[in-house]
Amino acid sequence: MLFRRTIGAALVASAVLAAAALIKELEKENKEDEDEVRFIHIDDDAKPKEENVAPEILEIAKLYPYLDKGFIAEQFSRNEVFNNEYPENTLVTISHKAKFKDAWTMQEYIKIVEENGYKSEALSETENIITKKMFTTDGAILSDIYNVANQVACVKGTYEGYKID
Repeated sequence: MLFRRTIGAALVASAVLAAAALIKELEKENKEDEDEVRFIHIDDDAKPKEENVAPEILEIAKLYPYLDKGFIAEQFSRNEVFNNEYPENTLVTISHKAKFKDAWTMQEYIKIVEENGYKSEALSETENIITKKMFTTDGAILSDIYNVANQVACVKGTYEGYKID
């Protein structure tokens, strides 16, 4: 009888040790799985379409973060026309129209642009035209459009366009 109890106890101890070893091995495998690098496949439809955007547009977008890349590209395509129509050292007056959600925002915008050499004309409490005279150089008109449109967007206004005289 003592012999059976000893063998029974040895079998139980062996089973416990085997179970402990199995649990330890499973924990080790789980730990290795946690450390494993897993790649997630992203559908092409879910990726940003920046590969369709010209590198120069992406560079400009870094300088003017509040502007839509479509707007940047549209204006960029006009640069050659600007350069041909207004050759270097031509004196031009460029006017920009903007609209704001309230009078206070427009007043803050006016302070900023007047500090940067623009003249301001209020069309209403929330609409404004700013103008600036400048001598053209390659890209000067385009740069002015981007600068003003970016500032308008920064203060949550709507850039409505420009006119060059």
